[in-house]
Amino acid sequence: MAHVTSGRANFTYDDLIKSNSIQVPQSFIPKSLLKQMLMRENELRLSDEYQKQFSEAEQSSSSSWLDVVNELQKQVIREFHLDEEMGAALLCLRCATQIYPDLKEIPLYTKYNRAIDGNLQIGDIVPNVPIVQLDGQEGQLFDGLKSSSSTVLIGAHAQDEWPISSARWSPTQMPIKYNQTRTVEERVAVTRDFIRDFNLEIPVVIDKPDENLFEKLYSSWPVRIYIIDKDHRLVYKAQPSETMLELRELIDHLKMIAESTKIE
Repeated sequence: MAHVTSGRANFTYDDLIKSNSIQVPQSFIPKSLLKQMLMRENELRLSDEYQKQFSEAEQSSSSSWLDVVNELQKQVIREFHLDEEMGAALLCLRCATQIYPDLKEIPLYTKYNRAIDGNLQIGDIVPNVPIVQLDGQEGQLFDGLKSSSSTVLIGAHAQDEWPISSARWSPTQMPIKYNQTRTVEERVAVTRDFIRDFNLEIPVVIDKPDENLFEKLYSSWPVRIYIIDKDHRLVYKAQPSETMLELRELIDHLKMIAESTKIE
């Protein structure tokens, strides 16, 4: 999970919930200058040079695209001749949209960041939302799934929104680059590529692009794992930490459910 204000790492959903209560720093950088710095940061993020650096960083187990962002933001500070106040200037840049909320549509990492903890809590009966199956047929989430395990594909870091050129988890060893999908046909095409490349064998359905109700009600962006029992009650909700999901926690929870089912 990337930091809601800067795209930096080490930011959990718990931090996200508390972020509104964090004291906003005062800026010694004029608003007009901060705006120019944010626009320059976007230019660098989208440049071929930095997209290449993102890709290279993602190929290493000891680095990530977020490390490149750190250096990129320092470059912005230097270009605006604020490097003598590097620490304070970085803080102002990364918190610019908290200091000046009307700037939030400028940085890619706030404009396209849809991560929220959501309202679903353990024990809740979860909503049955409209989905589309890969043959184009519309249905309901619970009615359309034929297995106890299933995936609803959610796209993050689209190439035309917030690209990071990452191949970290790609079986093809090539950066995954897709534009944001806006039609059923586009989503089905991307989903079929995903199933092919990752050799996925569990059912996959897609959120209806004209409503995106699954994402809105399940707060699934950029990645989430839920366990829902046969009565449609939420029994597990993954909480990403430091950009990752802890699969060991999920496995232990599934084992616990399996054992309790045997006892019953």
